Amino acid sequence: YCGLLFRHEGWPLCIHEKIVVQLASIDWRILKPGDFYLQVVPYLKKSPRIVLKCLARDRHNVEEVVIPEVSYTSIFTLEWLSTFNGERMGIALENCLLTTDDKIFRIPWDKVVNPEFINKPKIIE
Repeated sequence: YCGLLFRHEGWPLCIHEKIVVQLASIDWRILKPGDFYLQVVPYLKKSPRIVLKCLARDRHNVEEVVIPEVSYTSIFTLEWLSTFNGERMGIALENCLLTTDDKIFRIPWDKVVNPEFINKPKIIE
């Protein structure tokens, strides 16, 4: 995205006021089959990790998958989620939960990973 200005400055961590990468857990009862969210979690005395959380197969617990650090550069792509879905059993994940102070939004992953841009200002000579 070199040379382009994002419409939402915080992408991919947030889109306007909607937070994409969570710092705290979301109530598991809000999760529906096909939903997931990303969360930063502490990891021993090392750098924090990003985990993907989704409804477990029993639909009463949360499945937590640590995202390997080598994947961090490709998380915000359609291919990443497609590969992730191909490696797991159960319902394919498709909606990412985004939060604000008081609301939760269920957004299709393809809308999250395709940022909007504004026109780059032209330099007047």
